[in-house]
Amino acid sequence: MLTLFCLLFINILTCKAYITQQEFCKSNVVVRAVILPKDSLLGQLTIPTVPRFYRLFEIKILEVYKDDLSTGWDNNSVHYSISKDTSSNPDADGCDIPDSDNPTEALLYFDSLNKVKRQCKVWTDVTSFEKKALRKDLYDCTCDLDRCYDPITRKNGKPDCDRKRMNMIRCTRGDDYKCVWKGAQKTCLACNSYIPAKKHCARMWF
Repeated sequence: MLTLFCLLFINILTCKAYITQQEFCKSNVVVRAVILPKDSLLGQLTIPTVPRFYRLFEIKILEVYKDDLSTGWDNNSVHYSISKDTSSNPDADGCDIPDSDNPTEALLYFDSLNKVKRQCKVWTDVTSFEKKALRKDLYDCTCDLDRCYDPITRKNGKPDCDRKRMNMIRCTRGDDYKCVWKGAQKTCLACNSYIPAKKHCARMWF
């Protein structure tokens, strides 16, 4: 249902209700960066060729959370990257953070070093739950989210959280090494709706 909602309303806004752990594990590189105003890096780096229907990103790295490509990207290093242009085509599979005359902090995902993925997000929209999980390396990529156990509903699969709270949950291995969902207290993993499961609360919350 969530995917259908995104497809139906993608011309209005990009669906940001993904589970951050899923995108983190699917990506090769994940960083917090500043998207710089146009021409900020002019004269510092060689400008790459920008294909038709793409746009150029000038970025400064602030934090590196994942680097499976051994990029060697350091904090405060600067780089060019590209992404499909969503300004004229909202359906384009690219980062939709608009150009600005001011620097914009963002959470960026990459499969390759030269292309920003669609699942970008302005840093002010990143929850404190996500920030902690990213900085403390709490996203367990050995867990299959589609089989993760929900101790509230006692079912396997992704929890039925509302869209605003899908980024405040994570799947991790418990004491028995089984993958179990945990989340902030105001998510669908909170215990106030399911009295029989209250004994699990202390272990579930982040």
